[in-house]
Amino acid sequence: MTKIYAAFMLWFAGISLASAQYVYHDFTDTTVATNLGFADVDFNNDSVADLRFTLLRDTGTTGLMSVVYVSPLDSARIQVAGQKRGAYYYPDRLAVGDSISRSSSLWQGFATPSYLGYLDFRYAGQHDPFVQWQSPYTDGFLAVRRNVNDTVVNGWVRLAISADGTSFTLKDAGFQAADDSLMFAGHIWIGVDEDRNLEGYTWAQSTDRIRLIRANEARPRSFAVVEASGRILMRGTWLGAEISLPTSLLPSGTYWVRTEGVEGVWSFPFRTLH
Repeated sequence: MTKIYAAFMLWFAGISLASAQYVYHDFTDTTVATNLGFADVDFNNDSVADLRFTLLRDTGTTGLMSVVYVSPLDSARIQVAGQKRGAYYYPDRLAVGDSISRSSSLWQGFATPSYLGYLDFRYAGQHDPFVQWQSPYTDGFLAVRRNVNDTVVNGWVRLAISADGTSFTLKDAGFQAADDSLMFAGHIWIGVDEDRNLEGYTWAQSTDRIRLIRANEARPRSFAVVEASGRILMRGTWLGAEISLPTSLLPSGTYWVRTEGVEGVWSFPFRTLH
């Protein structure tokens, strides 16, 4: 059993995000790779575990079933975004920048009375068609909310499931200390210092744009431009050797670019002066 509680407040360019009430919750990457293994996550750092992620590996009567599911540790207060698809309930896999709010998410990721939400379900290597957490096997975001003393706390947990379904890795989380504005999956995580240098990748800035340049143009990458508060301003897919992002309409300030693909994560800050 693994319990994850460590947290800290992230800063962008010397500006504390506490005023925006967004908190980044970091912990050492935790991989579960054994049958019936699980890890608990306290996504909002109140010393109470919220979610349990469990792996069933090469199990069932035939030994051909592998499952990753999530369950609430307080079913009366915790929900995850998802929907009923077919006969079961499935948590949605959000991409960076997808909104998390009362109005824009469907909070039906758990079945009742079992309170299980299937992130991955495969038999003899074949996926349940309703599961969203499959190829491409990169990071996804699980939207989660908890009712704390009649106050709703929205947040997310970032995780990845291995391509063969035999393990999963929990990476970090974030939450909004008060439900007073729209939140996005990956909010604040985008600016975290990790893999700041990726071989073959560089960037250049001119008066009205940022150019992202790479040696290998064969693999698509996602990208996002985020402002210091954590709000995503631009996102899309980088397909060629070079992509040009306009900056002339951005107010003077500090921003982050983050891209992600099979080669790894690459991020860097830049400033605009108008």
